[in-house]
Amino acid sequence: MAGDNHAPIYTGDGVTVVSGAGRPPVTSAENLHTLRQRVLADLGQDQVQQQLRSGHPLPVHCRAAPEELTGRRNGARETSAALADASPLDLAGPLRNIAAVYEEERRSRLLVLGRAGSGKTILVRRFAQAWLEDADWTDKAPVPVVFSPGSWDPNATSLRDWLIDRLERDHPFLARRVPHERTWAARLIVTGQVLVILDGFDEMAEDHYPPALRQLGACNLPLLLTSRHEALSGVKPGEGLFPGIELTDLTFDDCCARLDASAGWAPVLDRLSSHGGEPAAARLATVLTTPLMLTMAEAFHASGGDPHCLLKLAESSSQEALEKRLLDSFVPRTYDPLLNLSVPKRRRWSAERAGHWLGYLATHLKKQQADAQKSGPHLIGTQDIEWWQLGTTMSLPARMVVSGVLCGLVSGAAVALTLALMSNPPAALPTMFLNMLAIGLAFGLVHGFASKLKVGGAFKPSRMQIRVRGESRRVRSRRVRESFLPRVGVGLAGGLVFGIVLGGGFAVYAMLLSYPWLVAAVLFGNWLVAGPLIGLAAGVIVALAAWLETDAKPEESVSATDLLRTNRTIVLVQVGVVGLVLGLGYGIAVTHFNGFALGLPSGIGAGLAAASGVGTLTAWGRWVVLVRLWLPLSGRLPWRVNAFLDDARARGVLRQAGAVYQFRHARLRDRLAEAQRPHGQPTEGGSR
Repeated sequence: MAGDNHAPIYTGDGVTVVSGAGRPPVTSAENLHTLRQRVLADLGQDQVQQQLRSGHPLPVHCRAAPEELTGRRNGARETSAALADASPLDLAGPLRNIAAVYEEERRSRLLVLGRAGSGKTILVRRFAQAWLEDADWTDKAPVPVVFSPGSWDPNATSLRDWLIDRLERDHPFLARRVPHERTWAARLIVTGQVLVILDGFDEMAEDHYPPALRQLGACNLPLLLTSRHEALSGVKPGEGLFPGIELTDLTFDDCCARLDASAGWAPVLDRLSSHGGEPAAARLATVLTTPLMLTMAEAFHASGGDPHCLLKLAESSSQEALEKRLLDSFVPRTYDPLLNLSVPKRRRWSAERAGHWLGYLATHLKKQQADAQKSGPHLIGTQDIEWWQLGTTMSLPARMVVSGVLCGLVSGAAVALTLALMSNPPAALPTMFLNMLAIGLAFGLVHGFASKLKVGGAFKPSRMQIRVRGESRRVRSRRVRESFLPRVGVGLAGGLVFGIVLGGGFAVYAMLLSYPWLVAAVLFGNWLVAGPLIGLAAGVIVALAAWLETDAKPEESVSATDLLRTNRTIVLVQVGVVGLVLGLGYGIAVTHFNGFALGLPSGIGAGLAAASGVGTLTAWGRWVVLVRLWLPLSGRLPWRVNAFLDDARARGVLRQAGAVYQFRHARLRDRLAEAQRPHGQPTEGGSR
């Protein structure tokens, strides 16, 4: 059949793949070009970069990285010295001195060191943007992509495999298959067509430093690594990693050039310039020597703070207290309605509420970090705000209760309403209570089972899309075959747990009503058989639904919201089919043995219970239950979570990294988590 012809066509150094009926060929160069546009779009939305490039330029000073970290092999010292010769680096410029290294050797690797707030992230993100904006860029040059290594466990996953997974998550169109290889993402990584920027090596768990350093030293990928100096102390003497630079403090002239435009800073700067050993002035001057704290000082003054207050605070406080005061001023300034008149009224959250919600997000990341250190190989990123993980700050028992209550409430209310409409109101309330108790308990335990064992990749967002047309029958058949056993296995396991719990609950209830033990045993036995059969049916249905799943198209945008919407569509299709088929089947069976009066409500209840239960075992379903309902009800997040996250990105509090969000700096994240109040949580409402 012509529609099934999708054999690969090789042309030169690239690969052309006809991926389905009616779909144009896809080449490596085209994927690389699309990736470039995506990365540029993400970097172009970075408000921090835009703020730093406006007004007076903010230079970044550097020196050659220490020899114990660079080594002397392959001219590492000479390259490091050549990079440092161009100091200071102009963040508003093209950063040609760094780019020249990559022009000379394709598989170059560079190291950027610096203390917290020294401008490492600003530098590498600006470098990536300048590299891609260069008019001389060609499809043969690697595309710089920023990765946050906080979620990498080098003991369980190789660097290449982890990079491929991140690339497929943030750019799903690269998850398409390539002949003789896994995916396009794997091809681009292995062939060195992605310039890997690992931003924040020090964000990893400390016990992961040694194995990570071994893999970094052995890899030959184009690589740019940022870290604090102390995180790389495990590098063996005499070996080194690769050439690099170390960012140093801003000079007093740099601070004056940035702050002197404001009249309020002039007298303070005069005092700092002639402090003559005055401890308070020297302490404040030291605080302002990093780009992070300098921008925080600008935010402090813009929000109405008097620079003289900082001098007074410096007289009785430590440098750390001064930095915390500056960090605390950022959110009030960012959400000040008088300073953000262009923000739509529907997004004018008060600074207090915004600070509380951001504090919850920061606490969520810190808790993930603590959990990751306890869970060994199941490491969760400490930098990425992933919408499918937001509810995991709640304890597992709490998540089980919330999910179980929702499933029981949906099915129980539907059965009660049906019985009431069928002229049997007395039975409505007891039936609703029993369904809520039994089904809620069963699905709550299934939720805990799936969460604990990570069966079938539970709660991970799918990288596929739902589309009726666009791929050949052969491709769709292969996808069904590949997903059949895993999905059926998950269905059987979940059905077995469901049957044991539900059957046990009915058996206990029968014995409490003084029924013979034989009746209780029959009830338990029936559900012990019915549970796995229901799970098997659900697994088969979801596996067959893979026929409608297709790979993402290159022209489709990728963001946290896009990934959420895509998963919503997939989940609604899956739960809709599962609920319809199981509801009809169970309703017909009950009607055959007990009549239509009992069969109709039983079918409706079974369909809704199956649909809601399967839905809560997906990434989007958990998002709805926990993030869209429970967390807003408890005041920990706003009702319009998506709008709040996107608005925080637009204000420069967060930045977008593919399909996830990140705080603009780890210091801000940690300070928000520290300032989070344990009680008295405000709820949404009032000033916006």
